[in-house]
Amino acid sequence: LSSYTVPQLSDLLTFAGVEVEGIEERGVATDKVVVAQIQSFEQHPNADKLSVCQVDDGSGTLRQIVCGAKNFKAGDKVPLALPGAVLPGGFAIKEGKLRGVDSLGMLCSGKELGIGEDTGGLLIMAADSPVGTPFNKLNPADVLFDLEITPNRPDLLSHLGLAREL
Repeated sequence: LSSYTVPQLSDLLTFAGVEVEGIEERGVATDKVVVAQIQSFEQHPNADKLSVCQVDDGSGTLRQIVCGAKNFKAGDKVPLALPGAVLPGGFAIKEGKLRGVDSLGMLCSGKELGIGEDTGGLLIMAADSPVGTPFNKLNPADVLFDLEITPNRPDLLSHLGLAREL
């Protein structure tokens, strides 16, 4: 773990003669995405492709979420972005109404959390995932640097070499 920010690390690498071709952030750093368990769900009264889910977020009170995915069943554990969470890409979650029904957060896919490309529905988590646990405690956020190493710097072709240079 470093006390440097991502832009500072990028600058340090650039000043060392390493070209930073890309920076990719994976996962979520916020504690406002938690493990939730779907208790029940029913068809949305005003939309064919939406479900109204009752989920346990570990707070002791069920939370109502309107969801468009279809790949889940009652009892599944899924990531829940609570109001105030900011997902990758700057997408802020807030309470709202979808077709006249209150939705108090958002159930998430792996793509929405920045940890995969699968858009086939919600990210179904392991059955032993503790409800209410912040998602980033189970799947820590990470940053990937895509670097161009020049032939005259073979010392930077390993993690250890890059760490020494930094």
